[in-house]
Amino acid sequence: MTAITLALQMTVLMCVGYFARRKSLVDEHFAKSLASFIYNIVFPCVVVRAMVSGVDADRLADMGFLLIASLASMGLFFLLGVIFNKITRKKDAMSRILIMNLMFVNFTYMAFPVMEELFGEVGSLYIAIYTTPVRILFYIVCPLLLTWKMMPATETGSEIANDASQTRKMPAKTTKERSGILRVIFSPPVIAVPVGLLIAAMPFSIPSPIMSVLSSLAGVATPMGMALCGITLANLPIKEGFRDVRIWVMSFLRLLVAPAIVLGIFLLLRMTPLPMDSVAVKVAILYCALPAAASTTVITMKVNSDSTKAAQCVFITTVLSVLTLPIWVMLLNRIF
Repeated sequence: MTAITLALQMTVLMCVGYFARRKSLVDEHFAKSLASFIYNIVFPCVVVRAMVSGVDADRLADMGFLLIASLASMGLFFLLGVIFNKITRKKDAMSRILIMNLMFVNFTYMAFPVMEELFGEVGSLYIAIYTTPVRILFYIVCPLLLTWKMMPATETGSEIANDASQTRKMPAKTTKERSGILRVIFSPPVIAVPVGLLIAAMPFSIPSPIMSVLSSLAGVATPMGMALCGITLANLPIKEGFRDVRIWVMSFLRLLVAPAIVLGIFLLLRMTPLPMDSVAVKVAILYCALPAAASTTVITMKVNSDSTKAAQCVFITTVLSVLTLPIWVMLLNRIF
């Protein structure tokens, strides 16, 4: 099955990065340089390629439905993460990574091939539409989520504003914080969004050689991200990630609870006269059952957050998705 194959491929890619670092084929400086290359070069190519892709005008209603579902699910999972952190009273880097992993899944390497294999060209169209707001918000929300009102970079991975008195002493927005927000807003992946829309609106298409280069660079986004996860994990025993209860809880929320919530919502909507295409519904639910995005490791490294925890979350959710994804596919085929 495609879902199992892709999950296994991603696990192997992480193992390649892990092996390369453990055998000193790459040094400790390589990971940061690779993260910078992916963020500033590869990610913009991913965005531009998505923006210039054509859409089918005959499915405008379904496309609008998917855009609303995409935005609603991200907002819902953001609230779920906030509520969970309130209950556990955690304010560290892992609490932010948990929210990020609930909001964003591996939409580049797994979402597209899974939907295309399962649903053909319609699946490709639907997942392209569904992930349009995801791609835009991912490069804005993730860095801001990880850096908003955080301690300086030297405190990476430590508890953030552990008590109320510390929080009150922290200014609402320091000059450094504003500068960081501006850097995110005007970063290459974000700038690529209006650039891509502008190119898509032009009466002529991108020359074939340039488009080929964009597609080639965009195609390495998640494979490079998965290898980067492995390189990061090589700095500590992998078993430490399996000992972290919060990573297991995050995996449970990401792979089981999130898609179950969306499934429940669609089952309720099916009782209304609202017309829904079954393939569109399956795409929306199955998307929420994918593992954490490999690109989250790149983002955490870029903003000096806890990239080790981020890599462990990607690794464990990807390995577990080998078991959970096929189950969701079979369940959705029975229900819809």
